[in-house]
Amino acid sequence: MATPQATDDRPLRADARRNRERIIAAAREVFSEYGGLAQIDEVARRAGCGVGTVYRNFPTKDALVGELVRLKFERLVERATHYNELPGSAYDNFEAFVRESAEHMASDVAQQRMMWESSEEAFAHALDAQLRLQRIGGALIERAQAEGRLHPDFSVTDMPVMMCSLGSAMLMASGPGGERHDWRRLLEIVIAGISLPG
Repeated sequence: MATPQATDDRPLRADARRNRERIIAAAREVFSEYGGLAQIDEVARRAGCGVGTVYRNFPTKDALVGELVRLKFERLVERATHYNELPGSAYDNFEAFVRESAEHMASDVAQQRMMWESSEEAFAHALDAQLRLQRIGGALIERAQAEGRLHPDFSVTDMPVMMCSLGSAMLMASGPGGERHDWRRLLEIVIAGISLPG
């Protein structure tokens, strides 16, 4: 991941970088717990810094949420790149990427809730990472289709819908009566639906 930059494009000082990292870690906790009701004051308290320090790094709450969203997409870019570069069957690599992404989502359901409550401004902050994910994910999908094992109508724009559907099942599974919502069963149904006989 690139070194965090100051607003004038110079690398952040070590202490400023540590402050930023603490703010991001605290924000993950606070937004996961409180969603859209999260307060910057609480982020600052958990980060062990003043509210002014938070606002110097992130001038609005949307900017802070946007950074969390961007980091989430950056992780997906890293994993998609890994699977796109693996040898062997492109379809097997694509399926492994989907399964790993789903398991990661399931381990971080609170963060999924935060993502769904994010504003357009927050997602705009993560646009570059989103576009890179589309490009790399699209290449993996096209290679799997070239093998004749992934449905030709499936596209990279279907990926967010598919993953959000799984995320919705995960959220329901984490609430009252959650045992009725088996997201892994849904995942198998989805994979079967977009796959072709090998």
